[in-house]
Amino acid sequence: MSEYLLQPPHSIGIPASITSTWTGQDDIELVIASKGGNQDAFAQLVQRHQRRVFNLVFRMLQQYEEANEVTQETFLAAWQGLPSFRGDARFSTWLYRIAYNCSLKQLEQRKRDTALQVAVQAEQSLQQESCDERAEAEMEAHERQALVREHLSMLPAKYRIVLVLRHLQELTYEEMAEILTMPIGTIKTHLFRARNLLKERLESFDSGNRGGK
Repeated sequence: MSEYLLQPPHSIGIPASITSTWTGQDDIELVIASKGGNQDAFAQLVQRHQRRVFNLVFRMLQQYEEANEVTQETFLAAWQGLPSFRGDARFSTWLYRIAYNCSLKQLEQRKRDTALQVAVQAEQSLQQESCDERAEAEMEAHERQALVREHLSMLPAKYRIVLVLRHLQELTYEEMAEILTMPIGTIKTHLFRARNLLKERLESFDSGNRGGK
């Protein structure tokens, strides 16, 4: 499954004036300098990781503006939380964990917005009769990759995140376990179910489309 990359925000509110001194340094050196208050070093970390962080967040939220804001929140939280980073995990793993938690917080905020939830349910009820027609038109208008992204976005969050981390972010099971704070066995189970669920939805969609022709 190929990764669909959107352009990430160009600035996350941290000064981005990067001197050549920092461009060749590895993450550990940049983290050490950042802990000492060097914003140029942290700006290099932002530039290095913001694209992948943004795509992770966007996959979770499916809203560009929200993903933009949560990406900013992620790096701000990372900057403020640097004193607590002990280096037990890679900086990128620690950063993804923050992004994941910030995304979950945003998803929970959506759930608490009762008025919005009622409005969405009402809209879905009104548009149910034309759902099949819209689905067919959408399939004809988009390429296969767009269809995969759409069905991925409809999976439960616990299944969506393991697919994103494993196949789009290309993380190891160990890194996923650190980010999600769950056993590797549970992650593998979620992956198995997520792949099957996504496959079933795509096959069902294809079957319905062929039957309609």
